[in-house]
Amino acid sequence: MLNVLSVVLADVEYEGLAVPSQFMDFAIDGRLLRETLRVGTDLAAIEQETTLLRADFPHAAVEQIDRLTLASTGEFKDGRVALFLCPVCGDVACGTVSARISTEAHTVTWEDFGWQDGYTKEPPQPWLFERQRFTFDKTAYLTLMKQLSEQFTELLPPHQIEDEGNRRSVRAWLRRLRS
Repeated sequence: MLNVLSVVLADVEYEGLAVPSQFMDFAIDGRLLRETLRVGTDLAAIEQETTLLRADFPHAAVEQIDRLTLASTGEFKDGRVALFLCPVCGDVACGTVSARISTEAHTVTWEDFGWQDGYTKEPPQPWLFERQRFTFDKTAYLTLMKQLSEQFTELLPPHQIEDEGNRRSVRAWLRRLRS
């Protein structure tokens, strides 16, 4: 049986502040992913992390969608993709919930969930999570991602969008921002 991926508007509490005020959270089969992931140990950070699908960071949202569709490589050298990141800066260095994303002819699979960051050479820590796998219909998955990409691309300032849908200007902007 295939899972169904959707997104829902959500807020997160971070040190008493709602940061960001709203973001699009992943839901699988109608249940928030953060509630669906089975964590074998106390990992309170998962409750505070957010996706990058945020109106205040449309460029980062487009980049995350590119990674979720494997149009761009994951944030980590092992190819893993960050799903939930720091709600303040969205930087992988603060620590992320990441997953291995793979595609087949008709499906997209999220599995091998783990905790990792971008500043140590530590491998992901999948032992924090019980083994889970979510498999989505590829057509439905890509349709959702395309809709999200269009929604966030509309929020980009005009100078960040190049002709013919090329997003290199957004990536260059992100590289400058991170350095």
